[in-house]
Amino acid sequence: MKIKIEQVDFWKEIQKVFSIVPTRTTLPILSNIRLDAEKDSLSIAATDLDVSICTKMPAQAEDPGSITVPARKFAEVLRELPSCLLSLESDGDRVWLLSDRGRYGLIGMPAEDFPRLPSRGEGTSFQPEGEILSDIIDKTIFAVSTDESRPALTGVFFKGNGEQIDIVATDGHRLARVSRNMSIPLSPFEAIVPPKALSHLTRLISGGEQLHKVIVGETYITFDLGETQLYSRLIEGPYPDIERVIPKSNEKRMVVDNESFSSAIRRVSALSDSDTHQVCFSIRKGSVRLSASSQEMGGEATEEVDVQYDNEDLDIGYNANYVLEILKRMRSEKVMFELDTPISAGIIRPIEQPEGEDYLCLIMPLRLND
Repeated sequence: MKIKIEQVDFWKEIQKVFSIVPTRTTLPILSNIRLDAEKDSLSIAATDLDVSICTKMPAQAEDPGSITVPARKFAEVLRELPSCLLSLESDGDRVWLLSDRGRYGLIGMPAEDFPRLPSRGEGTSFQPEGEILSDIIDKTIFAVSTDESRPALTGVFFKGNGEQIDIVATDGHRLARVSRNMSIPLSPFEAIVPPKALSHLTRLISGGEQLHKVIVGETYITFDLGETQLYSRLIEGPYPDIERVIPKSNEKRMVVDNESFSSAIRRVSALSDSDTHQVCFSIRKGSVRLSASSQEMGGEATEEVDVQYDNEDLDIGYNANYVLEILKRMRSEKVMFELDTPISAGIIRPIEQPEGEDYLCLIMPLRLND
C-alpha cells in the first residue's frame, strides 16, 4: 500500500474513529484501526465489537491495499506532524508514515484479522434533523444506568410511531423522557441503543457532520452521515413500561428560576454528605430553604431562595447532583417541580419548550436525615 494524503485532512478523519477504539481489550486487533486504500480514496475503520465506525476520504493511491495500525501511537504521531502532504506506505507488516523531513514506522496487523463491520442492512429508516436528535440525546443520556445486572437500562430507549418519537433513559433513581413530533412519517419501531454510540454520534454532529438517515434493524442501528457510517449493536429488551411510573397527579407545583436555583444548590451541596449528596428542600409559600450537612467534615449550609409556590408545606430530600444534572438540560429560564409527598417521585419540567416537544424528568427523593 502506498498513498498520498494531506496531514490536516487525515488527522480530521482519524479523530472521527479514534474514540471508538477500546482502551482495554483482550483482542489486540481491536486496539488497531483499519486502513483501506483504493484508487482515489482511503477508508478508516474502528470497532469495539458493539460500536463500529467507518469513514471515507479522498486520497491518491499509487498502490492500493489494506492494513491495520495501532490506533493510539499512530494518532499520537499524526497529531504532532506539521500540515503537509504525507506518504503512507506499508511493507509487509511494517507501516511507514513519511513527511518532508521525518520517517515514522509501526508494526501493523493484517487487515484480514480485523472484525468484519456490520452492513447497513434493512430496517425502519427515518431522516431526523441531526441537531434536533443530538439535543434530545443530550437531554436523556445522562440518566442511563451503569448496572449491568439490568442490561436494558444501560441503554437509551427509542420508540417511534406516526410522527412522534419517544426517547427515554433511567437508572431507577431518575428518569428522562423526551416526546418529540419529528414532522416526518415514522414506521413503528423500538430500539435500546448503547450510550457510547449516541455520545459519539453527538460529537460527530457537533463537529459538523450531517445526519442523513437512521436505520433501525433487528440487531443493529445505523447512523448514516454520508461518508461516515456509525453502527451499533442494539441491547436486548424489553424496556420497562415507564408510563406506569410517571406520576399523573402531583399537584404541589413549584416554579423556580433555573440559573439562580442551580447556583444555590451548588453552594449548599458543597457541604453535603459525600456519599448521598443530600440537600433538603424545605418548601413554603413563596420560598424554599435549601439545607445540607456533613458529619465527616462537620460542615453545614442553608440558603433561602424565592420561588413560586402556594400549597402545603413540604420537606423533601434529593441527591443534589441528580437535580443539577436535570436542571442543566432544561433549556428554560423557569422550571417547574411537580411534587406530592416526601417519599414519592417528583417531576421536573421546563416551562419553555420547543414546539412539538414534551420533556420531563422524574426524580426519586432521599429519606431525610434525622
